[in-house]
Amino acid sequence: MWFAVKHPNTPLLAKVILIGIIIYALTPIDLIPDFIPVLGMVDDIVIILLGLWIVRRLIPKQVLLDCKRKAHEQDQKGSILSRLLKNQGN
Repeated sequence: MWFAVKHPNTPLLAKVILIGIIIYALTPIDLIPDFIPVLGMVDDIVIILLGLWIVRRLIPKQVLLDCKRKAHEQDQKGSILSRLLKNQGN
């Protein structure tokens, strides 16, 4: 989804929803407080999954394919941290 936010052909509404999901996940404000057993975490999971489902429906198929390809290429290269750790071992 990181690549989808940066892609120029991703609809604005999808970008706004993705940013909203990130903000919701990072803020301490919840619909149901986390200290309530089980329900406190379920609302977070439901909202995040529902938001991601909506975003996947809004993003054109070709954009998703481009983003998956970019993510796969990045995965093959490895993360910056993993590359740094490999270089330290040599």
